[in-house]
Amino acid sequence: MASTKLCVTVSAHLKAKYSAADRVRIDAALAKWIKADAARGIDTVCVALDDAGAMARHGGQAIAGRVTALRAKRAIDALCRALAPQYVVILGGHQIVPYFVVHNPSYSRKTGDDDREVITDNPYACSASYRAADRKSYLIPDRVLGRITDLDDDADPRWLVDQLVQAAAWRPQPRSFFAPAYAVCCSAWAPAGAQCMHSVSVPSTELMISPPTVDATPAARKRLARKLHIIKCHGAQLEAAYFGQRGGSYPDALTSGAIKGRVAAGTLVAAMCCYGAQIYSPRDPAAKPAGALPVAAAYLREGALALMGSTKIAWVGPRTMACADWIVCGYVKAALAGASIGRALQESKQDYVRWLETEGQAPDLADEKTLIEFILLGDPSVHPVAASGVPAGVPASARAAAHAGERAQRRAVRTELAGHIRRNLPERSPVEQPQHDLARRLFHLARSGMEAEGLAAPQAEPTDVRASRVTSKHAAAPQLARGGRRVAAAARPPDRRESVEYYWSSRHEAQGRMHIRLLKVEADADGNFLRWRLLHSA
Repeated sequence: MASTKLCVTVSAHLKAKYSAADRVRIDAALAKWIKADAARGIDTVCVALDDAGAMARHGGQAIAGRVTALRAKRAIDALCRALAPQYVVILGGHQIVPYFVVHNPSYSRKTGDDDREVITDNPYACSASYRAADRKSYLIPDRVLGRITDLDDDADPRWLVDQLVQAAAWRPQPRSFFAPAYAVCCSAWAPAGAQCMHSVSVPSTELMISPPTVDATPAARKRLARKLHIIKCHGAQLEAAYFGQRGGSYPDALTSGAIKGRVAAGTLVAAMCCYGAQIYSPRDPAAKPAGALPVAAAYLREGALALMGSTKIAWVGPRTMACADWIVCGYVKAALAGASIGRALQESKQDYVRWLETEGQAPDLADEKTLIEFILLGDPSVHPVAASGVPAGVPASARAAAHAGERAQRRAVRTELAGHIRRNLPERSPVEQPQHDLARRLFHLARSGMEAEGLAAPQAEPTDVRASRVTSKHAAAPQLARGGRRVAAAARPPDRRESVEYYWSSRHEAQGRMHIRLLKVEADADGNFLRWRLLHSA
C-alpha cells in the first residue's frame, strides 16, 4: 500500500517561461523526485492541468485558454476526487499556477489594515467548492498542500530543479538536528517571543532580541548556520529584509543578502513577519533594494527545506501569543514531532480554531485573515524529523505500508474535523451604526486593562469604531487519539450564542515603516464586556 502525492502544474506557462533545454532539466529532476518518493512508499502523479490527455486519464477535463486560480482549483478538485491523494504539490510560482486572491476579512479603513485582498493557496487546500462570497469554502484546509515555487520574471530553472533535488535527497533527521535554533524577535514583542520559544520547547536563551541584535551582528550571522529558524519580526511589501523594533527604531534584523552563503541546506524556516513568504521579481521598480532577492527566495536558493510564512500584513501579539504566533508555533511543533511539513501547517490551522472553540471563542477577523494568508513553500510530504511508531527491524515495504495506512486514517479524520470547524464558523453581519456610548465604555474598560499590563492603546477616538455582530454555534468536535484515530464523542445539541466585536486601530509611521495597533473588544448581546485583545502588525 502506497500513499499518493499529486503534483500539478500548467504546461503552457512552463513552456512560455523556460527554454526547451531547461524544461528537460526540470523533467529530469521530477523523474528523480518521483523515484525517490517511490522508495519512501509514495506514488507521485504529475499532471499538467492544461494537458487534455493527462487530465482525461484521471477523469478530469483540461483547462483550455486562460488559466485562472478558480479554473485551476476545479481541475485539482477533479484530480483529487479521482486519486484521493495524501499530498498535493503545486509546481511553480504565481506565473505558473496562479495564487487565489480573496477578500481580506480584517480590511477596513477604520481598522488600519489596508490589505484589501489576500494572496493565498488556502482554497486549493480545501475540498469544498470555492465561492468567493462564502469564506467557509476556503478558510479551513482539509488537504495537505505546499508549493514548490520559482521566482517571478526569472527563467533560471534552478529555482525548481534545486528544490526538487533537495526534496528527493532529504532523509528525516533526529530532533537534535534542528537544535539549537536561530530565533529572533522584535524588542517590542520580547514577552510574546519568549512564550513562542516555550511553546516549541526551544530555550528562551536562544531568542535574539532586535535591537540590540541586528543583521550585521557577528553572533547573529554565525547562528544562521543553525537548521531551525523562527522569526518574529516586521516585514514590508517588496522589501528584502525582516526588521526589528524598539520604539520608533526599525533596524534590519535579517536581510536576504546576509542569508547567502550562511544558511545550510535542510534549514526549516517559519516566520511571523508581514510579507514573510512573499515572492516577487527583484527587477520590480518598487523593490528595495533594487535587484535583491526576497527573503523567502533567498532561503530557498540556499537550500532551505521549506519556508512557512505570510503573503500580506500579519497580526501578532506584543505581550502574549496571538494569531500568527499560534499558527507558526503550531507548525514548528508538529514538524519537530515527526509530521510532514504539509500536515504540520494543516494541523496548526485546524488546531488553532479548535482551541479557540474550547476557550468558548470563535475566530475573529484577524484570526480569519491569519488562516488565509499563511502558506507553505516546499514539498508538503517532506518529514524534517523521523517519526516514531514502527520498529526499526520491520522490512522497508512493511514499514511504508504501515505509515501509508496511518496516513490515510489521519487524512480521513482531519477531513471530518475540517468539516466540523466549517460548520461551527460564526455567521457575521456588520453593525452599521454602533452605539457610541457602549463603544466608549468598552474602549475605556479595555484601555484600563492595557495600561495595567504596560501596553499602549491605539490612538483612536472611542466612537471611531468598526463593529461586527457574531452568531456562533458550537457542536461537539471529533475526538482524536494517538495516531489520528477517531474516538466517539457523546452527542449533544449545539450551543448558540451571540456577541458583538468592536475594533479600533491606529497607524504609526517611523523610518518609512508602517506599524498598526488593532484593539478588539468583545461584548455579549446585552453589551456586557467579555474580553479584549491587542494585536500588532508584524
